[in-house]
Amino acid sequence: MKKEYLILIVLILLFSAYLFLHKENKNTYTLPEIKTIDTAQVTGLILEKKDRTVQFTQKEKQWVLTDKEYPADPALVETMLNTLKTLKLSALVSEKQDLKRYELDDENRVLVKAMKNDETVFEFSLGKTAPTRNHTFVMIKEDKNIYHAGGDLKSHFDRTAEDFRDKKVLEFKDGSLKKVTLEKDGKSKTLISKEGKKDKEKTETVWSSEDGVSVDHKAVTELLSTLAFLKCQKYPDSPARTDLEKDKPLCKIILENEANLELILFKGDTEEKINGISSMNNYVFELSRFNGEQIISDVEKLLGIQKDEKKKE
Repeated sequence: MKKEYLILIVLILLFSAYLFLHKENKNTYTLPEIKTIDTAQVTGLILEKKDRTVQFTQKEKQWVLTDKEYPADPALVETMLNTLKTLKLSALVSEKQDLKRYELDDENRVLVKAMKNDETVFEFSLGKTAPTRNHTFVMIKEDKNIYHAGGDLKSHFDRTAEDFRDKKVLEFKDGSLKKVTLEKDGKSKTLISKEGKKDKEKTETVWSSEDGVSVDHKAVTELLSTLAFLKCQKYPDSPARTDLEKDKPLCKIILENEANLELILFKGDTEEKINGISSMNNYVFELSRFNGEQIISDVEKLLGIQKDEKKKE
């Protein structure tokens, strides 16, 4: 019996030694050091996937994308640049080039290139995100190994050109408006803002019609809240702006502060879609159904357009 115990203890010691040495050997590799990228010097970004290439160029401190030079969403570009600036490898995952397993094969990977004029200053490939969402599988140019990089990086880069476009179509500072003119179905009304006392210490903006009649405060507040930083849902391929301007609008809103801002909404190609043009954006855009219906509903309330009038149209 004692002999059996002795054999068992020896086996345990041998197995423990094996595990220890195996672990030690696994950790002898050295992770490649990624030189910190000076993103202030980056003038272009190229994102390549099997079915698309999205190219960004910096022009006069503004980022544009594709050969059509659409304005890019500044926040999304800044996120990508910050990712490049802080990119660090945290672990070696595989030396076997099992690309498909980690979605680093040509079918799935996103190839990212940071450019300084025509020169590529950094290049790497993004594979799938780890199940924990804490790491992304990556490969660095001229390195056949697969590594972990911290964070869910693919979500920042794996987007279409449409996703990256700047969706902002109207913006103004809260409290900056002096007048708002509304037009719909042959009716129009101009609203004037004045400072009123909320209590002894605070003031609030009070809106009334041009003839001094008070208006629906809730409808004005809802409308201006929606318009203050209005983003579209997408940019349709058609119609062209010049063609849309010939159509009868659903409604027109003119906002006056230091300059006049204008928003005009039109029926889309289906009942649910609402297209628009804005003085702050050069392109025809499509609003989300929620925003479009909210804006039109508030305009109708403020113009006194009743539901039975709408049915007669």
